[in-house]
Amino acid sequence: MMIEPEIDGVGVVVLGDFNPAIFTPAWFALHGLLSESAAESANLEIAGPTLTRFSTDWLSFHATVDRFDADTAQAPHSRVRDLVVRVFKEQLNMSPRAIGINRHVHFRVGSLSERDRIGRTLAPVEPWGWFGEELGPDGEHGGMTSLRMSQVTPKGRPPGGEINVVVEPSNRIGDGRLGVFVSVNDHYEIDQSNARGISYLIDYLERDFDRSLRRSDSIIDQIMSLAKEG
Repeated sequence: MMIEPEIDGVGVVVLGDFNPAIFTPAWFALHGLLSESAAESANLEIAGPTLTRFSTDWLSFHATVDRFDADTAQAPHSRVRDLVVRVFKEQLNMSPRAIGINRHVHFRVGSLSERDRIGRTLAPVEPWGWFGEELGPDGEHGGMTSLRMSQVTPKGRPPGGEINVVVEPSNRIGDGRLGVFVSVNDHYEIDQSNARGISYLIDYLERDFDRSLRRSDSIIDQIMSLAKEG
């Protein structure tokens, strides 16, 4: 990437109907999805009928009755894909409604003016008239706090999918001034009448994961490039 992120993560979200209580570290270890040592050292915050949440040295996981979410901030990011694929191909006999491949980074810029150059390029203040003038030229009095862009039904994909990009000042690095957060949600959805159901979406995840991350990294690189003049 053009700027090395300080926080660099990838997640896979599956939407469906789940029993969160089963998804304990011990369950993952029992089925060979996590090592015994990882399961024993996992930080299990809660495990119950509406929510299970735990973390290991590389995995952050939570499940609710309608969401299965596995995330990692450590390379290789492919581990999170492999985990989700194995869970749904080997253990769960159910059809998810949708799958999201999520890329998220926090990166630091060299100055407030560089951070604001990103915001002012993506969301110019001039169209806001007097209100935009009140924001000032240096970002000290405000500016863009959150921007979301969406591409509906990307080319080569079944209807229902979309790519969503969010850009915000980072609340985790840069003291609230020099950090930028970018997330890319690559959303895959399928008509529930499709007989292929689960295999279709999981096959998509397995086949398109690397391509999705390359596309997301290209989007993030473009945002990073806006920090530089010229």
